[in-house]
Amino acid sequence: MLQGKHYRFTIPDMNTWEMVKSASRKAESWAVSMVDALPPYYVMEGILESKRIDDKGRYVLLVSGAPISVDRPTYHILDAGEHIRVRYTRGARAISIDRFMDSNGHR
Repeated sequence: MLQGKHYRFTIPDMNTWEMVKSASRKAESWAVSMVDALPPYYVMEGILESKRIDDKGRYVLLVSGAPISVDRPTYHILDAGEHIRVRYTRGARAISIDRFMDSNGHR
């Protein structure tokens, strides 16, 4: 550990290769997120078949057989059996969700 001359700070014991690998992973993650956010976007319309939390802790809706990731509040607001339209990214992350109602105003 190194200590600054006038300030007390520490630099973690990390060799150059570990620092390069760490920076590379962060840059790759950022690039994948940016590419995923760009068009084209896809649209899926159908019945919300089920909801689940996957092994990575992501909230997932199954719409007409396609798994779509959503945020926590959206996951808890929607109910299985609802007719919805989802616009989503290449990485299957929801951008917008529209609910459909019948002529009586019921979902």
